[in-house]
Amino acid sequence: MSDSEFPDPRPGPSWERLRVRAACSAGVAVLQLVVFWEFVVRTIPMLWPPVEPITQWVSFLMVSLGSFVVISGLFGTLLGDQLYNRYLRDRSEST
Repeated sequence: MSDSEFPDPRPGPSWERLRVRAACSAGVAVLQLVVFWEFVVRTIPMLWPPVEPITQWVSFLMVSLGSFVVISGLFGTLLGDQLYNRYLRDRSEST
């Protein structure tokens, strides 16, 4: 007997899709480091040791690392989904 009050659960993305997303996000992160290497090298002395006021240093650290993580995750996920849909979805559905 089916319970009509609760819909059937819909699973999230497959593990294969998540692996492709993670790999593409890592690739985008490496690409970011390569493209912005000079900026990263010039910025490292500003990150350590902490400077006064500490809130200014924490804000700079959060913006720098946050933008790196968000940009890598966003573009890696978009690229990973496109690659998965184009090349890998048919192969995983046939198995």
